[in-house]
Amino acid sequence: MTKSPSPKKLTPFHVRTKDLKKDTATLFIRIHTRKVDVLVSTLLQVEVADWQKATASPRAWLAHQKKNYQLHAKLTQIEGIVKAHLTKVNFDREALDMDVRFISEPEKVEAERRAMEEAAEAERKAIAKREAAKEKARKKAEEKKRIEDEKNRLIWPFLVQFVDDIKSGARKIGSDDYAPGTCKAWKSFIGVYEGFDPLHKFGWADIDRAFVSRYINYLQKHGYMAKVVNKHLTNLKALINAAFIDGVHDNQRAAALIVKKKIEDRDKAVEIYLTEEELLALYEMPLTGKKEHIRDVFLIGCYTCQRVSDYNNLNADNFETTRKGTRIIRLVQQKTKTEVTIPILNENLITICEKYGYNIPKANEQVLNRYIKDILKDLSEQLPSLKEKVPTKLTMKQKEALRKEKKEPETDLNGNVIVPRYECVTSHTARRTGITNMYLSHRYTILQMMHVSGHKTQKTFMDYIKLSSEEIADEIAAMSKKENDMW
Repeated sequence: MTKSPSPKKLTPFHVRTKDLKKDTATLFIRIHTRKVDVLVSTLLQVEVADWQKATASPRAWLAHQKKNYQLHAKLTQIEGIVKAHLTKVNFDREALDMDVRFISEPEKVEAERRAMEEAAEAERKAIAKREAAKEKARKKAEEKKRIEDEKNRLIWPFLVQFVDDIKSGARKIGSDDYAPGTCKAWKSFIGVYEGFDPLHKFGWADIDRAFVSRYINYLQKHGYMAKVVNKHLTNLKALINAAFIDGVHDNQRAAALIVKKKIEDRDKAVEIYLTEEELLALYEMPLTGKKEHIRDVFLIGCYTCQRVSDYNNLNADNFETTRKGTRIIRLVQQKTKTEVTIPILNENLITICEKYGYNIPKANEQVLNRYIKDILKDLSEQLPSLKEKVPTKLTMKQKEALRKEKKEPETDLNGNVIVPRYECVTSHTARRTGITNMYLSHRYTILQMMHVSGHKTQKTFMDYIKLSSEEIADEIAAMSKKENDMW
């Protein structure tokens, strides 16, 4: 008779002793070898009483297997997995637990796997998004730098900002704002430069001899006189130096390439002065309204030897009296910031100032230039010297006016353009007139006259002495006669 197997040999799985009193419990399998002794949970739940009954006899065990087919199928798989792990050289408990879970809880493990994959995918997308954002920021920074480099490479953007900063006061000369006249000059320069570089394509590295020559040729081609060409060259050089100091470019040779042309008298518009006789006739000329105001402002410029930006802005605060009783005008010149003290040497100046209570009416420079020509033209009817024709170079405005009127300029036998003297008078004629007449009086030293005019160098001061060669000859002859008479 065959002996039945012991109930304890029916299965290696069991309920722990401490769980025997529970309704349901987890099945475990004990692994016990010379190297390994562990208790592994199957994660499978059974009814404790039912399990105890099933493991009591082979027949009950078979009945339990039939009734719980899926449970026993998993137990068989787990048993096989355990045996497979025991055959490995190194026993890996974590790997065994994971394999058991794949059998016991496939849905849960799959859900966790999907969750992990989704989390990994979400992380991958987040990383990709961050990388994309970084790449976008990098490209944006590169584009910004490219635009900035392009901007710094080109002359035009710096010029526009430079002029804006001058006008707003953001850029100064030392600690002083640029004078209104200087701002006006830069505004003119920016218009001229844009005509030269309409596509705004030239960069700082492009400034070489050919560039400078092309710029000069452009100015000359468009009818700018040599004096005006030099002014625009001076501004270009100042712009180059400012950009170099600001670190915008490193073209160290650029500024050195800008050399002003030496100007001969034949290269510029004639610069005249009004004689003492003409000044007196202008002072005594009966005028009213706007013409009277313009005439008076112009005469103040002649009597003070100042620029229009200074004599056009005098007020009561500028008039003082020294301790010795000398009446003076004290002001700081707008262009050079030079402080000058001007003695009032002509009683006509006092009369004009008193007429306005020492608050001199202002006159727009363009309006002043137009009116003073008309006034002197009228005055020329009684003072023929103002009608005298003098050779000159026409300014662009004069050329444009002739084109509009479809007129040809009058010329002398040598082909030089000639105009009446009254046509040559501008706001700046007042300063030249005052300086020249002060010089002709032979009452003052050059240093004294420079103190009044505000000039720093004798050379610049002497440029304002507007005497013709004949007048100079007359001066020399008069001085020689005076010496001979003394002997």
